[in-house]
Amino acid sequence: MDKNGESQKLPEWWHQDHKKWIEEVGQWQRESDRLVALLYQLECALPEHNAMLNNHVEGIRQHEGYLLLFEAGMMKFDSLQEQEKYHLNLAKLHEKMNQEHSGLKLSYAEEMEKFRSLLTKLLSECDHDL
Repeated sequence: MDKNGESQKLPEWWHQDHKKWIEEVGQWQRESDRLVALLYQLECALPEHNAMLNNHVEGIRQHEGYLLLFEAGMMKFDSLQEQEKYHLNLAKLHEKMNQEHSGLKLSYAEEMEKFRSLLTKLLSECDHDL
């Protein structure tokens, strides 16, 4: 093909198609990038909260173990005063666990709301892109 011959016979709409395809692919890439960013935010939201939940469960189990040992009489105390001190420490630990649980409960509700919001945004992006 020469410049003046057949190349001028190529349909102009081919060039328009190519331009449109490049624009669409660019849009798809930007949409994909937004979805990847949202997925990353969702992924980051879960592990941090799961670690806090796992630590809390371990604390509860440990407290339960102390309580069971105390109730079963498996703890040896030299005096009633020492036994009462241990009981008082268990009560303080229980209150600490209660406060921690209350805070975690509130945090859990807030984190789940953030997660739902991100998920809704992700689904909205997917619906928008269809």
